[in-house]
Amino acid sequence: MMKKWLLPLLSLLLPLSLGAQQQQIADIAAHLDTHRITLHYSCVFTQDAPVQLDGVLTLQGACYRAVGNGMEIYNDGSVRWTVDPKSREVYIEPAEGLEELLAWQESLSELKITEVKYLPLKEDLSDFRFDTAALDDTWVVTDLR
Repeated sequence: MMKKWLLPLLSLLLPLSLGAQQQQIADIAAHLDTHRITLHYSCVFTQDAPVQLDGVLTLQGACYRAVGNGMEIYNDGSVRWTVDPKSREVYIEPAEGLEELLAWQESLSELKITEVKYLPLKEDLSDFRFDTAALDDTWVVTDLR
């Protein structure tokens, strides 16, 4: 089911002339419903001023977790936690799972995907949630749900 979101997202972000990367996208999409997938990504975010982004993305069903550039984003399919450990801030918002990644497709370029791993699915989705209960009072938590 979630293949319908990942394949268009990744295929729109990569140049069509890169056949090997297109095959890689097809392979990832084929495993989205049957595996937990981790991959390293690199791209340029071009909204406002260009910013190079690098990190690790973990996908399972409608859930994802992106870690990179000092930020962490957790999404359990309905809630998104954006965590800035350096600033000690957490923003909690309603989310749309993988679908929300499509909203940024026009602002990304030069996407590279490496180190793709297909792991067994896990019933425990806690890796896609951020537990604010463990934070001390020096953190700012903004809950917009």
